Amino acid sequence: MNALRALLVGALLWAVIFIEWSILLFAPVVKDMGDRQNFVHYVLLIPIVLFGAWLFYKNGNKTNGFLAGVLMLIAGIVLDALITVPLFAGPQNGVTHVEFFTSGWMLIGFVELILISGLYWMKKVK
Repeated sequence: MNALRALLVGALLWAVIFIEWSILLFAPVVKDMGDRQNFVHYVLLIPIVLFGAWLFYKNGNKTNGFLAGVLMLIAGIVLDALITVPLFAGPQNGVTHVEFFTSGWMLIGFVELILISGLYWMKKVK
């Protein structure tokens, strides 16, 4: 298993998702959509995670996709804890780390990432 590769891909996914959320928050068409932004995010998350899984497995790696998804998620959680919450979510909205990470919307994204990477592994690698 290449844990470092999974963590690096997870960091890349975090950056892509950060950019995607920034667009969703500020683009005139979708910025005032409320919870529908989350739906758009979850739809966009599918190709983003598929790209990350493809990148992780492109060198012939055979690691369990669910485990790789967990490692990618850990990288994203660490970056969210160090960057997103203190610099972007917390100061403007008074959101604590606990509130940020236990949000139902966030937990859905966590599960989606792990499931998509696991299903990619089952379909394309295993």
